[in-house]
Amino acid sequence: MSFTRVCTRFRNVWLNYRKYIYSRLELGETNAEGFQQEMILLRQISEHVKHITINMNRNFDWSGVPLAQFMTNLRKMSALERVLLWIKDNESHKTYECILRALEQLPRIKGIATYQDNNVVDSLYQFNDCESLLRESAHSRDPLMEFIENHTKIRVLLFNNASIRPTLEDLVRHSTCVKELTFRMTQKAAEYVPLAELPELRELHIFANRQQHDCCPLLPLLAAIQCKLSQQLHTLTINAPGVGYPEACEIARISSLQRLDCHLTEPLCLQALIALNQLTDFFIQLPECSPIDDLVLDILKHCQKLNVLRIDLPNLGSNFLAEAYQLLQQVRDPTKQKPLILMLGINCTKLDKNMNCYLKVIRQE
Repeated sequence: MSFTRVCTRFRNVWLNYRKYIYSRLELGETNAEGFQQEMILLRQISEHVKHITINMNRNFDWSGVPLAQFMTNLRKMSALERVLLWIKDNESHKTYECILRALEQLPRIKGIATYQDNNVVDSLYQFNDCESLLRESAHSRDPLMEFIENHTKIRVLLFNNASIRPTLEDLVRHSTCVKELTFRMTQKAAEYVPLAELPELRELHIFANRQQHDCCPLLPLLAAIQCKLSQQLHTLTINAPGVGYPEACEIARISSLQRLDCHLTEPLCLQALIALNQLTDFFIQLPECSPIDDLVLDILKHCQKLNVLRIDLPNLGSNFLAEAYQLLQQVRDPTKQKPLILMLGINCTKLDKNMNCYLKVIRQE
């Protein structure tokens, strides 16, 4: 900015190209001097910025004149489409609300996201109006009311049925500490593909939208998860319809998985999942189908680290428990492993004491 004041040629070039150079901007200075330099720049480029990240973790009090300066510039950002607010634990809710109200009035705004930089982020919450976002954030951002490290939330406010994917792409660039994440899909699964780029993600829980009964293809999302997280993800929950054989094949390539809970559309999926030999907990949900004894026995044979196997609504033959016990005698060492807990949704045959060192059956009520 100083050079543009003394060099006319450079200033003309800068004026012509600033809409391309500054279409994406991060305000990240934490000290007062750096903040003032950012405000000088923002005054010159405010009408050209489309995506902005605002770091609110400042080491000076910006609630007075500095905030007023920022708000003046913010209200002029007519091209702004997406915003990421990187907030601190004790940020005043009035400051938070002031910024959100201004963003709500911008003509091209499509998405606002708020994020706290902590060790664990456990939920991605989506909102369709500013009122519900403000109500929810007002009562759950107080560190005295919840343990921030364990219950941090990413909040996303979308306008006019906007795509969530660009907002998630902005978030992922800054979410370097996220280890656990839960979200409910309100859009197509492909919209959530950027979440596979989270570098420290270890646990992922995906739920279907309660309002939608149609199954959207999960394959693009699972393919991305497999590609990026196959060596680090240890827990995956998919409480949504749509995990067929192609999707199961992608899950089977996540070699680090230890805990898997998913709704499967067909028994053939189990054939692919025997590749997950690091599993310790496997929860299977299937529709009514033909007997799956052989497929479950294959799981027991290949996934020898299993501690818990739960099967909801299974169609198992009367000889299954005896066959499972015989197989476990071959693949498990009762001196090194506790009995496998097998949870079934049927009336179970009682086991004798000798079987109990290999297998414990629990009937789910």
